[in-house]
Amino acid sequence: MVRPGRLVLLLAILVAVVAALVAPGAASARQQPLGARWRVIVLDRVTNTTWAALAQRGAVGLLRPGFGPTTNRRRALAELVRGAEVNARLGGVPPGKPLIATDKGTGARVPNCRMCIVLQLPGHGGLTANDRLFRIAVIGQGFHGLLTSPTTDIPGLVSIVDIAPTALPGHPNGLSWTAADHPLSRLAGLNRQIGANNRLKFAALFILAGLLLALALLGMRAAMTAVPAALVVNLLLGIGGVSNEVALCAAISAGTALLAFALARFCRDDNALLALYGGVVAVYAFVMVTRPEWQAINPFGPTQNSRFWGIGNQLETLMLAPLLAGAVIARRRFGLLGFALFGIFGLVVMTDNRIGSDGGGAIVLGVALAVLGARLFRLNVTGFLTLLASAAVTVLWVVSRGLAQAGPDHLRSAFSNNGAGLIASLESRWSLSYLPALHAWTLVLPLLLVLAATFAVVWRRAEQRATRDLLLALGVALVTSLLVNDSAAYELAGGIAVVGAAARFVPTSAPVRLRVRVPVFRRAALETEAVPAESPPS
Repeated sequence: MVRPGRLVLLLAILVAVVAALVAPGAASARQQPLGARWRVIVLDRVTNTTWAALAQRGAVGLLRPGFGPTTNRRRALAELVRGAEVNARLGGVPPGKPLIATDKGTGARVPNCRMCIVLQLPGHGGLTANDRLFRIAVIGQGFHGLLTSPTTDIPGLVSIVDIAPTALPGHPNGLSWTAADHPLSRLAGLNRQIGANNRLKFAALFILAGLLLALALLGMRAAMTAVPAALVVNLLLGIGGVSNEVALCAAISAGTALLAFALARFCRDDNALLALYGGVVAVYAFVMVTRPEWQAINPFGPTQNSRFWGIGNQLETLMLAPLLAGAVIARRRFGLLGFALFGIFGLVVMTDNRIGSDGGGAIVLGVALAVLGARLFRLNVTGFLTLLASAAVTVLWVVSRGLAQAGPDHLRSAFSNNGAGLIASLESRWSLSYLPALHAWTLVLPLLLVLAATFAVVWRRAEQRATRDLLLALGVALVTSLLVNDSAAYELAGGIAVVGAAARFVPTSAPVRLRVRVPVFRRAALETEAVPAESPPS
């Protein structure tokens, strides 16, 4: 049994560790020399023979030609020469003047150059799905092995916006390289892994949602540990680089179920559950700082044509379960201090730039923590607003630290131009969030109905106040997520899973209240009967 004082110390250590992880660190990859000038050559195609020759002369990688669900050659060229990206749902063509020029290569032959960036782009024609990776190589200045990108944080994967900073002399945010044995084989495996995991985003969430519903309906305590189990399995798949789709589905279903039952046997009290919830989130934070590709390329990782790494909408929604349930237990065990420490820990993980800067997730978690705190401490409207303001101050402090550092930041555009970026981000909600949800209504509407029915059944069956407090916070979080985030279907499917997980959430230190209905005509008789004492007299 862990002593309460030690658990408070553990919560403080979790916050300190995450703060240390997100501090600026030195990059291990080799940077390009300042002052160099590069030619950018676009080939019609890159054959296997050309690809092998490029790998012999320089560093190679795979290029994502656009940002969003669709792309074409015109949009890819516009983003390439400007070094900026615009979501395809917003037009896909960034404003401003080109920063660099491009040369057109001849056929598929390797160009004769000392310092050049050679790449292939989508062919001429209409819009196509942005689900294909293209070949790219950088020749000269000692580049050799795999290309590394500050935008993707995944060795071998390059974004279209990385080309201009690399070609411009003296720019600090260009491509670099890392030594690698057999780079072409590694890129082939990376391509298979990204393709398989992108195709299974919905399938993995549906499997987890079905598993949680089954555990909740059967009344099994493993529902409380199923989401952490799924997160552990998900991370192991990324570490193993699994690309077989059958193996991925089997691991998410059978692996999650087996691990959930095992964890339920070991985590029988509040202390163990709190350590499990906090530990899983802390491990993800550590991995996203040290080896982000392990977290990024797996079934619950972000879609690899928008956010390359960090906390995407799938992971953000699933993390609501351990973060909010952990906050309930921390409050019950350690009062306001425990609740505050665990809440700050979650907000830092969700917001910091080196962990992914999920602005929507920070808003969702901040609102949910304010609602949960108001319920747990029985606060009025003023108390709720105070908690909400405290969460906002914490988030803005973490964001300001990230914006002060050089390099890419997912929130930089939203906080640019003295507030104009934030207004533009709010205006884009219709095109990025609501209109796609309306177009996909045949998927979104059934998920919404299932989530509403699941929430109603779980709420009706909830006996403990703590369970209802958690459910209310989850419900508000999911509504907020639908308002501020981009992927309604992901959030609804993940929401079904976390609501199912909350169905069996009862802190072990909470007394069990039995509801006994006594007929009115027997109350007077019962009041006159002698009732034996439940505890020996002092």
